[in-house]
Amino acid sequence: MSHHRGRRGFSLIELLIVIAMLLFTAAVVLPAVQGLRQAGYKQETIDNLKQIGISIHAANDTYRRLPPAYDKFANFQFPAALHVYLLPFVEQGPLYKDFEKQMGKGGTADAQIGVFRAGEDGSATGDKLKGVQNYAANLRVFADSARKVGHAKNMPALKAVEPGSARIPASFPDGTSNTIVFSTKYASCGDGGSKYAAEVNGKFAAFFGQNAAQKPAHASDDTATFQLQPAGKDCKASPLMAQAFAKTLLVGLADGSVRAVSPMVSAKTWNLAVCPNDGEPLGADWDN
Repeated sequence: MSHHRGRRGFSLIELLIVIAMLLFTAAVVLPAVQGLRQAGYKQETIDNLKQIGISIHAANDTYRRLPPAYDKFANFQFPAALHVYLLPFVEQGPLYKDFEKQMGKGGTADAQIGVFRAGEDGSATGDKLKGVQNYAANLRVFADSARKVGHAKNMPALKAVEPGSARIPASFPDGTSNTIVFSTKYASCGDGGSKYAAEVNGKFAAFFGQNAAQKPAHASDDTATFQLQPAGKDCKASPLMAQAFAKTLLVGLADGSVRAVSPMVSAKTWNLAVCPNDGEPLGADWDN
């Protein structure tokens, strides 16, 4: 005669131990996963800045000059923004042709362009906002009006059309490796967003550098070098400022390289790095 023993279930203590082990594992693994994800997003931002940097060299080689901040250019019969003219050089040739054909209407200005977006920035996820971008262009490089003022002076009030006739390397006597051409910027600051096709003098312009910095980085001070992880009303303060997603600001230089700028960089050094033709060397704090 055989006897069958019933299966013994988990005791309460054993169950609590299993739960504690799972919680401990999650506490260890999740931050590591999040860290890897953030590192991936940062690398994506770096790769995008490099690709955009390469695109301006390709445009310069094709047209013997760089696209303007906002003006007629190439075969366009109407003014458009710098980012629009870079489309064929960032593998967006069909969109570029549609933009020209539709004169910036018909939804072409609302396109979501991968190389113009940064995974680090969650301010405009999915299709929440149309046509937004994360890489602002330096007005001191792409707008001719900037060449009329010194590196420590504010640019004149921006007009609806801002011509630009910069060339590589002629317009960069300070050196392409010493000049910032693009910087990260939030896609949205609780508003309609920073749009790749927006007019240069509009509230959604994809530019920075109109005003000369007076102070190191700060979240809400619009006289600072750049906004450091601004949030809420601080983010809305200065639409024409570079904005850091993390504790340092990632920028693309005119030679196609990318570097992180410390929030402790002085206003003078920042202004010199933004201005391509001031004739002065960057401060020692540039390498901090």
